[in-house]
Amino acid sequence: MPDACAEALRVLGHELRRPLTVIRGAATLLVDETDRLPASSREQMLTLIDTSAAAMADLIDDLLVAVHLESGDLRFTIEPVALSSLVAEMVEAAGRVAPDRAIQIAGHDDLVVEVDREQALRALRAVVVNAIHFSPAGTAVEVAVNAEPGAVSLLVLDRGPGIPAPQRELAFEKFARLDQQAGGAGLGLFLARGLVRGMGGDVTVGEREDGGAAVCFTLRRRG
Repeated sequence: MPDACAEALRVLGHELRRPLTVIRGAATLLVDETDRLPASSREQMLTLIDTSAAAMADLIDDLLVAVHLESGDLRFTIEPVALSSLVAEMVEAAGRVAPDRAIQIAGHDDLVVEVDREQALRALRAVVVNAIHFSPAGTAVEVAVNAEPGAVSLLVLDRGPGIPAPQRELAFEKFARLDQQAGGAGLGLFLARGLVRGMGGDVTVGEREDGGAAVCFTLRRRG
């Protein structure tokens, strides 16, 4: 088996094992101790199971979408979508991965974009979760929204180590992991660029002025 394929399977196995371990631990505790656990603890265990199962489902769905992107047969249903609702859904989805991390939104809240809602949400979630993985604990991920002629730009900013200029295109490759210590399966930027380009936009990576990475989405604007 090629080294790249073996490494991809290793990473994916690790990423799936983490939520599965949480699910098994919480489920075992519920089965063995359910009569002795207070209601608040049972609720906490059930929440852990639910959020971990959702994380596994997101990763599996991302893998399937990645396969279709490479095959060139992914279909998009483009429709007008309120950007405020899309961003709100993204914050909720990212919160399942890192409930203790703040995501700060700044900019217009009355814009409408022309996107496939499901795939735009997937792309935004992937990049924001990626930013969370690379950011120091206790720092927020920021999303700045700007209206442009015929387009909307969303700038996802973190306070991590950033991506050196020579490696920025490499970061968009499937399963790219420039920092082996960071979490994630290495699909975030690959998915984001492929999906957004499929909807008539683009994704680029730059450097935050005061340190960190800046990932810029450009989406088609309605009106």
